[in-house]
Amino acid sequence: MSALKKSENRSGLRVFFRRLRKNRWGATAVEFALVFPVFIVMVAGIVELSRAMWIKATLQFAIEQTARHAVVNTSLTTDELETYAATQLPSLSSDDITFSATSTSTGGFDYVTITASYSFTTVIPIVDIPTIALNASTQVPISETATP
Repeated sequence: MSALKKSENRSGLRVFFRRLRKNRWGATAVEFALVFPVFIVMVAGIVELSRAMWIKATLQFAIEQTARHAVVNTSLTTDELETYAATQLPSLSSDDITFSATSTSTGGFDYVTITASYSFTTVIPIVDIPTIALNASTQVPISETATP
């Protein structure tokens, strides 16, 4: 190979590497590859957090409806109130939810305390959140205690 061809090859390589260094076409793809997984995990986390908040609000609504029902129908037993609370959640499986209703007497009134609990687990596998217990509770007076 002649000296002229060697210098042409070297200058050609220099030009090639100079143009390659100035080329920014692949920068967007690399940035996307770095940012996209983080973005997807954040969106999935927001979806799971929103789902947990929706379930918590739904539980609270169900027990508040049950409390209103208990105030109007004071002769209902705690078992009947638990059954009524389960019917207030058509969008959630009642197998995963625990309801309890207890009656107490304090301060001259009979109260009923209604609680609900749900073990929240994620449905999106890339968000690894441990099981969270979502609880809702309310207490309402149902009658005045008779005093002698």
